[in-house]
This record gives sequence, C-alpha cells and structure tokens, in this order.
Amino acid sequence: MKNTALWLFLLFCSTSLLYSQTIPYQYGWPRQASDDWGLYYNSPTIADFNNDGSLNVSVTKSFATPILYSWKSNGTFLMGFPIGLPPGSLQNSGSIEISAAGDVTGDGFMELVFGDENGQIFVYKHNGTPAPGTPIYTGSTRKSTTPALVDLDGDNTHEIIITTYERESPYTDAKLHVFKWNGNGFSDFSGFPINFKYGTDSAPVVGDLNKDGKYEIVFVSNGRIADSTMTQLNAISLTGQQLDGFPIDISYNSLGSTPALYDLNKDGFLEIIIKAKALNPDVNGIFAFDHQGKPFGNFPIPMESGHPFSNVAIADMDGDGKPEIAYGSVMAVDSGKAWAWKLDGTLLPNYPQKIYATWVDGAVALGDVSGDSLPDVIVPTSKGFIYAFDKNGTLVPGFPLQAENVHVVVGFQTSPTITDVDGDGDVEIFAGSLNRRVYGWDTPGIMSDNIWSTYKGNAQRTGGMLRGFGTTGIKNQKELVTYFSLEQNYPNPFNPVTKIRYSVPSNPSSLATIPVSLKVYDILGNEIAVLVNEPKTEGAYQVTFDGTGLASGLYIYKLQAGSHYETKKMLYLK
Repeated sequence: MKNTALWLFLLFCSTSLLYSQTIPYQYGWPRQASDDWGLYYNSPTIADFNNDGSLNVSVTKSFATPILYSWKSNGTFLMGFPIGLPPGSLQNSGSIEISAAGDVTGDGFMELVFGDENGQIFVYKHNGTPAPGTPIYTGSTRKSTTPALVDLDGDNTHEIIITTYERESPYTDAKLHVFKWNGNGFSDFSGFPINFKYGTDSAPVVGDLNKDGKYEIVFVSNGRIADSTMTQLNAISLTGQQLDGFPIDISYNSLGSTPALYDLNKDGFLEIIIKAKALNPDVNGIFAFDHQGKPFGNFPIPMESGHPFSNVAIADMDGDGKPEIAYGSVMAVDSGKAWAWKLDGTLLPNYPQKIYATWVDGAVALGDVSGDSLPDVIVPTSKGFIYAFDKNGTLVPGFPLQAENVHVVVGFQTSPTITDVDGDGDVEIFAGSLNRRVYGWDTPGIMSDNIWSTYKGNAQRTGGMLRGFGTTGIKNQKELVTYFSLEQNYPNPFNPVTKIRYSVPSNPSSLATIPVSLKVYDILGNEIAVLVNEPKTEGAYQVTFDGTGLASGLYIYKLQAGSHYETKKMLYLK
C-alpha cells in the first residue's frame, strides 16, 4: 500500500513537472471574456484600432449572447467595449466569427469586421459604435466566413471580401461578396457578388498573384458527389475572370481549410498553399500551386487530416533564407501532431511532434518564443495546452502553456496570435480558451518580420503576403497607409546590419509631407545614429542600420513623425 501511494505521488510530481509552466502572463492578462459559453472558433485580432500608437486585442464570443470584446494592451477595456451583438434569427452556434481589422470607412481609423451565420456582417468602429449602414444583411439564413480587408481600387479605403452560403440547405447558393464604402454605408463592388454553387467554411484570401499590380481573390467552391460537382480552387481577377489555369479541380470532398499565399521561391509571384484531400493525385496533404495553376515544386506533401478551417503557417524556421511550412493534424485518440517541412517535402528533424491531444485546434502560428530569433511552431490543442517546438522538434523551455481549470472545458479551439503587444521587443502569445478567458503570455522570444502571426497571416486576414512585404500587414506605397507604424527590426538579434521599416500616413494638414526622424540610442539615452531626418510623404519605408564598431548589447530606435512618437528595442550580438 505504501509503495502504491509512493508511486502515485511520484507520478503526480512527474506529471506536474511535465506541464510546469514557467512563461509568465503578460501584464494585465488573462481576461474574462464570457459568463456562459467558451470562446469557440476564435483567433485574437491585434492591431492599433484607435491610432494611439499602442496595440489593442479583440475577440468575438458567439453562443447565447454574442459579444465583441476589445482591450488595451494592458488588459483594460478599450472605450466603448464590450458590445452586445444582435443574435439574429438563430443563436450563433459554430460559426467562425473571426474578425479582421482595417480601415473600411476611410476615416483613418481601423474597424473590426466579421460575419455570423444569420446573414449579418458587422462593422464596428474603434470607439465601439457600428459603422453607418451596418450590419450588412445578406439573408437571414446565410452563414459567412472570415473576411479579408484590402484596398482593391486604390482609393485609400479597404474593401470587405467575404463568402456566404445558405446554412439551411446546406451550403447552397454560395456567393463571393466584395463590399465597398459609399460614404453612408456599404454597397456591392462593381461586378460582385459572384455566384457559385456550394459554399464552404474555407475563407477567401487576396494577393497580387501574377505581379500585374492588381489584386486577385482566391477562394474555394465546394463540391458534392451526388451531382458530380467538384470542389475547386478559384483565383479570379477583380473583373470576375478566372486566371489562366484556374479553377483547379480538387475532389468531391468538402474542403474547409483556408488557402495561404506566399512567394515560396522569391521570384515575385505568389504561390497558393492549401491542405486538401485530392483525387488527382490521390493525396491527403499539403498542395501548392503557382499563379498559373500549375503544381509547385515537390508538392503535394502527404500528411494526416487537419482542423477544418485552418491554414498552413509559413516562415524561415532554420535561418537558411528559405521558408518552411507548418501545420497541425487531427488524429484520434490523442494522436494529433505538429508538422514542419522544408520546401522539398522533407520533414524538419524530429517532426512530426505529438501534442497528446486529438485536435490541434485551429491554425498553428510561427514566431520566435525561445529567444534564438528563429521561428518556433506554436500549437494550440483541444486539451487546453499550447505547445512550442523549435526547428529541431525540441519542446521550447517553459512550454506547454496551460489554460486554467475554471470551466468544464479548457481547450484552445482557436488559432493563437503572436505579436509584440507592449513594444518591448519580445513576443507575446494571445489565445482564447473554451474556459471563457483570453490569455496573454510574455515569452523571451525576439520579435521580427519572419513570422506567421495569426490565422490568415495578419490582422487584415489577407491570407499571407501583400506584395512581398511579408506577413505582418505592412503596407507599401501602392497600398493604404492609415496609421503610423514602427516595425521590429529584422534580423533581430543582428550582426552587424539590420533593417527597420516604418509607415507614414497622409498628413492631416494641407501639406503633402510630414517631418520624420528615426534615431538610434544606447540604453543610457545617448544618440548613436540618425537614420532619417527629413520630410516624408505618405507611404511605407525601410532603412538599414549598420552597427559596425558598436559594442554588443541592447539599443533603442525611436520614430518621430509629426506629433507621433514610438520606440522599439533591438539586440546587437557580435
């Protein structure tokens, strides 16, 4: 009996050590986000909604009483939030109400945009008020997907790209919508909506696939074997025409996974990467197609089934200058795994890695949470743990992270979002749990542009790259710049050269330019270098800082543009 008791005690201790969490919570977090149901099908949307130079965190809560939450970076509510949402004709149940952030009204501030399964597309301003003419109604029994927000016509206002379908049928009478701000509300973009037969939970993505200076929309139309309709991958121009080589027939199976867009071989063209179970070739795995609809490289890569609405994550995990691809699988019982491949289809060392749960719940993220500057695979699970594995498949110290046992269920049925929410140069992980809380953890990872930060790649939910500016949602001169942005330098740590990107919006005064300075300081406040000191027009910029001759250590760079100030830290390691 004593031996049994001792064995149980040792088992308890070993289990506690296995799940010992040493990564601290971010200041002000976690936050309660529900009094009834947990946070289903969610991914925190993080951006500077109110242009105060600080990031905000937002989630939607469906079921029972739908609510939109938005917090400041320190966990206090943003003024005007939380917001109770109209439930519609059906209490929201299972719809993927992940929001996107962008300036869809042209007022210089971001709005939060998301749909439900009652034909409503909501647009809420940074102060918690609904945009005029919203919600947009598409039909009382229509379900929608996660929108993408992009300035399609160059008028300095984002359009809303979203698919809907009849949930009662189910999935019939599907439409690809593009909604445009008309000054008083939203109307259809010219040539839209576009009708297709069967809808899917796969969300649309947007990018300039063929380098023609115009955006294309990529979306999935579902199939059904009963009437010989194939599931197809579509890529259309803004005139509604399919690009050469599209649509691509996949199979008769329902395809819920969302495409990702990335320039895999750095030739300036975007590839489309998607998890699918196809007929020709007969492969269940990761597929990639070029802008002409041709299979790319050594794809497809066989693997197990994955979460129905997730997308692949893409970043350079091993520092060789080429991106790797990560994904999470679903396999009963408690056999889900984290996967990571090179572009030639070979697995990274020691992958796949078990996560001791049936579901990798949502899409994985890629970002440095260990402090070595290389992205790690961040994996949410149905058991209430978040794992992180490095390029060698090794569990990152301090992981897994764990949701508190304060509700009957604790899983992370969500895609995590990673960012530097407090501007201190390191990486925070945010995720919503079925236990009704939103968590924020402060990791020792170093923030950079070499990440896949969230579901669909960025807060605009575009699906990945925007004209070669990576996955952080930075805009170039041809895109809308509505807010000041000072990005984390890359690489970081650096030796001896690093790049710094920043964005300048249009000047609210009548002048065409605004005075901008970007300076580097040591930790004592001594000025080390002046990188920029001149008037700038609206746009996104990049400068190079060379630390040759400086001592290794922490440095601070400060952007001043008009009355706006923002600072970030960078680490020089020889």
